[in-house]
Amino acid sequence: MIFSTVINNISTTNELKRIASAYVIDFKSLTKQELIDALLKTAPQYYHLDNVQKSLDYCLYHENRDIRTLTPVIVKRMLLNKEDFKRECRKLNDDIIKFEQNTVNKANEFSISKSHPKKEALELFLFILETAWEHEDTISKDEKNMLVKIQQKLGISEDEYMVLETKLGKFPQQKNILHSNEQINAVKKELQRLGLIFQIRDDEGLDYDVIPDELAITLRRIYGIEIRRLGYERLIENKRLRSKDYLAYIVEKAGIKAPYYSTVKDLRELIIDNTKPSNLLGGYSSRDGLSITDIQDWNRDLGLQTSKTKDELIYQIINYYDSINEQITISEDEREGFFQNYELLAWRKTEELRKKNILNKDIECERLFEKATHYLFEALLNIKPLDLIGSEHPDGVLSFNDKLIMWDNKSKETEVNLKDHIQQFDRYIKASTKPVASFLVVGPAFSENSIEEAMKYQLLNDTVVTLITADQLKEIAIKWHSSNGEAPFPLGYFRQPGKFNSKLISF
Repeated sequence: MIFSTVINNISTTNELKRIASAYVIDFKSLTKQELIDALLKTAPQYYHLDNVQKSLDYCLYHENRDIRTLTPVIVKRMLLNKEDFKRECRKLNDDIIKFEQNTVNKANEFSISKSHPKKEALELFLFILETAWEHEDTISKDEKNMLVKIQQKLGISEDEYMVLETKLGKFPQQKNILHSNEQINAVKKELQRLGLIFQIRDDEGLDYDVIPDELAITLRRIYGIEIRRLGYERLIENKRLRSKDYLAYIVEKAGIKAPYYSTVKDLRELIIDNTKPSNLLGGYSSRDGLSITDIQDWNRDLGLQTSKTKDELIYQIINYYDSINEQITISEDEREGFFQNYELLAWRKTEELRKKNILNKDIECERLFEKATHYLFEALLNIKPLDLIGSEHPDGVLSFNDKLIMWDNKSKETEVNLKDHIQQFDRYIKASTKPVASFLVVGPAFSENSIEEAMKYQLLNDTVVTLITADQLKEIAIKWHSSNGEAPFPLGYFRQPGKFNSKLISF
């Protein structure tokens, strides 16, 4: 969407004034039409390279850490990767919160192993980060500037920076607390004042955050972005890039240390995160990259011209994949069928489940109950469980700020008696490397003694044990998904000692 179209679709005078404050003189006294005319006249200033770089630097080293943290997420990670560089405001907030939650999940799963190719650099940067955070539990603008320079010198990626800061309990905020909608919206307003993002309204009254095309070109130049991530993921799947040796060669040429045992998938992810597609296709010198014949054939397959130079042909391919838009498809997930029969799985109604072709063997009942619960959290409550290794662990673990929430499924034909299982749950809790805020037990029903046992455990161990029935959890998931869409469910609701009370939830 070009700049003039964006300006003409800004709905209120206050929003126009907010945008105008960046470069329009005496904007406060102007009428709505005068503001539009002034903005169109000063348009080039909004996407002038020096102006945009200055605004980004201002955000990167801002005293307000929310602005420092959220600016690259909103601008680089989100909007520059969206179709037409725009996203419905509410959904963009959901995307940001999901991104932060995924980063917390990555940090909980991440460790610097002895065989890690960047072991020394990561350990050194982790030590430097920890030292920087020791001073009054905050980082100054000068310290941030120093950290960015050290990060670049050590070859630490932005993702690695965030993961390491998260491991220290400092990202997205102190104690890994996710940003709220209010905080995100406050940063968005600041970015509007700087002329980095704009807000428009469509004919149906929906508000969108958007970056005008001209400004997006400048931002992509500053960030070194040649293609949206979706397009890059499609491009790298081409048959001409299936050779593991070729991908490993590009990774080596890029100066990236990849583990010896890296798979094709691992190499692709490294390349997408650290290498431009022009280098993937064309290499780092005239002798690198795919052959001119491969490049010509690829263009021919896409219906593009082939009588051009190699560089021109490469950018034709990149531009083609950059223009690919995300297609919304409804994927079939076998776990959905398990979820539809959630209560039957909880009560081990094996005969009914076999009649419905859900169950083949009785022994599968517990496993399908677990799968259905994973589906419930991931697809309906929008919280991705952590990947667990080994067998001595609960059925699921969720990141909750700088702590964890664990859960375990108990599929039984009778009420669950917590006392029969509390030693098992105690082992899981005490083996955790991070504090466990709550342990959720999911079952068909619970004995009265279980409530007393849960209270007793909390008093002795300072960990909440929450007893929730399958029908309660299913009802919550359906209601939440229906009323809140893609927004993550607030996990704090699961910190209820003893019997779970769904009436406390605000939908």
